[in-house]
Amino acid sequence: MKLLFLVILSLISLASANLYGVWQTGNTANFGQVSTNAGQATYSLLFPNFTNSLPGNSAMNNLTSIFTFQLSSAGINYMVTINVAKNKVVYFVPLPTTELVYGLRYDSDVNSLKCVISEGNNTWLVGEIDPASGSYDVYGSVEGAFLGVGLSTWNHTYYVVTATVEEVTVTSFDTRSGQNLGSTNLILPTGVTSGPYDLLYVPSLDVLVGTVIITDSNGNSGQDYALIDPETGAVKPLGVFTPSQQVNVVSHAAHETTIYAAVNFNAVLKFVSIDLQTANVVSQTAESTFVVSMGYFTNF
Repeated sequence: MKLLFLVILSLISLASANLYGVWQTGNTANFGQVSTNAGQATYSLLFPNFTNSLPGNSAMNNLTSIFTFQLSSAGINYMVTINVAKNKVVYFVPLPTTELVYGLRYDSDVNSLKCVISEGNNTWLVGEIDPASGSYDVYGSVEGAFLGVGLSTWNHTYYVVTATVEEVTVTSFDTRSGQNLGSTNLILPTGVTSGPYDLLYVPSLDVLVGTVIITDSNGNSGQDYALIDPETGAVKPLGVFTPSQQVNVVSHAAHETTIYAAVNFNAVLKFVSIDLQTANVVSQTAESTFVVSMGYFTNF
């Protein structure tokens, strides 16, 4: 298949931007800058006739200024890698049609891209994938419905969260050796009906945070942020959002103690900034762009 994509340079200086994301405009996928003040998205790269095949499935490497995500066209998934500092597509690799690749996360210290690959029947291969070729090495496997992943660059651990009817489990893998470090059953508090999803590691606080779905006594359901302790299994909702707000977090990225997120409030899209230390929304604004993946860069 002949690959055509259009590259357009933004008029805004790249050096002044830190938050980047992926979104869709009609039949064109966009990559570019996202304002941390207003959530306004400004494209710098366009991919006509491509769509975001797996929203939220992206990885960033802050040390190398690399952002990797997936697009699809004509039934084929592609792994796209961009050098954010240079505003340049580095790799654009077709993936085997039989493979669905989830859980992309970089360990920047060892410069490897971790992933989870569906084997069908709720079996998931865990390993690392080469963004230049799409080939992968397998560390091991996990069972259950796939919920999400997280990666701590502090202790070089890749966390994979799966669920069965009986339990929710986080399985840990060493990002350097690939060794399975064991599994822990998560303890979901009363009212938490599912999750955690889309885990973020926040280095400045050395915490793992994700989203969970909470249902209240009136039957309202919505997402909230929660701290996840993969050692003890403790899951602690932060109370950033309430079930009555009927929140769905579309995408997010962390910088220092702040999470930037595109959030649906009962189908009303907003861009919010959350202070993790106080567990409060410190700013929110109407958002017109459905940003499906984000990453915050500081190394250029």
